[in-house]
Amino acid sequence: MKINLSKQQYKDLLASVAMANTVHELLDDAIESATIDYAECASRTHELQSYLLEFAGVFGFEEAALLIDGDIFLDDMYFEREIQPVMDDFEEYVLHDNLPNILAWRDFSLDYSDEEQDKMAEENGDFFGVELHPYEERYWKEFETHGFERLFVREDINGENGTPSPYL
Repeated sequence: MKINLSKQQYKDLLASVAMANTVHELLDDAIESATIDYAECASRTHELQSYLLEFAGVFGFEEAALLIDGDIFLDDMYFEREIQPVMDDFEEYVLHDNLPNILAWRDFSLDYSDEEQDKMAEENGDFFGVELHPYEERYWKEFETHGFERLFVREDINGENGTPSPYL
């Protein structure tokens, strides 16, 4: 089988595989009991990346490839210039998207017992968007205004379910 790629398509494919490989390697290092074998995923994407890098010269991306002892690797400088900025933006987005939701659920769970949450879930078809929104909004505004400057760990809060939230 032959696939014809433009120079831009090759660059995009190489970047996509490099990002996937980076994610797989990070997850392999970070998650010990994952249901997915991230080491195997990283090995496959690294192999695919190495294969694609064999064509770097054909597409005019010689700077992307680094030859070490007969193996082809993605050059660190190319990674830092082309791949890392996208990964940084993605991580920033995920942090700002997930952290308010996680903290909102925590605060919500402090204000409502399991029984109250079960009743809400039954009434709303497991949708908590309306009830959760004020909790999330508080963190969205906080992080938009102050970033994480005012985010601290407090050891003086009980945190047991049913305890009134000190956050709203």
